[in-house]
Amino acid sequence: MSITALIVDDSATARQIISYHLHHAGCTIIGEAANATIALKLFREHKPAVVTLDLMMPRVLNVDSMALLRTMKREMPEVAIIVVSVIAFEKTRNDFLDQGVLAYVHKPLNDFNFDPVRIKLRRVFPELVAAQFQE
Repeated sequence: MSITALIVDDSATARQIISYHLHHAGCTIIGEAANATIALKLFREHKPAVVTLDLMMPRVLNVDSMALLRTMKREMPEVAIIVVSVIAFEKTRNDFLDQGVLAYVHKPLNDFNFDPVRIKLRRVFPELVAAQFQE
């Protein structure tokens, strides 16, 4: 069974980098969104197991990152949300971890700072470990 992922970031470059890391972790990318409103539509349509979430995106139709996070967790509590952000404040990080995100990683994303996320994903989704050995 494939672990599906939705990437939410207003930067096309960031989406491409995140896609690379998720793919190498064993995830199948089912969609990308440049804002929270589009992300919510894709989330409801595809019900991904993993969602990456940028915090610094333009608010569209009064939906921002925190509103998206709360809606996703309310509608699908088991979704694994990974915040990928330039915001390095510990309070912001803790606020999102308190809301139930799986991981909070700082941009720029690279192998070094994504490795703890990959480990957490494999703990939550053991099938990712098996998928790695099948490649």
